[in-house]
Amino acid sequence: MSSRIRDLKDVNLGTLDNSKNKNLIRYNSTSGKFESISIDTLLGFSTDIPTSFVDVVTQEINTDNILLKNVDGGSF
Repeated sequence: MSSRIRDLKDVNLGTLDNSKNKNLIRYNSTSGKFESISIDTLLGFSTDIPTSFVDVVTQEINTDNILLKNVDGGSF
């Protein structure tokens, strides 16, 4: 049994180096393998993400703007 994901038969991550830092792993149904992709590829950007987009997302997910009045974490 493999103890690392990259050792599995259905995984094609290529060379894991700094260029793949913060990449995602997704399943490619065409090849039948898991592969490493950049967030830009996932979102369909061919260039860097525009600063204006980053600013809007940063503002939207600012925890100071989130009201958590009735959060139920369930039971464990």
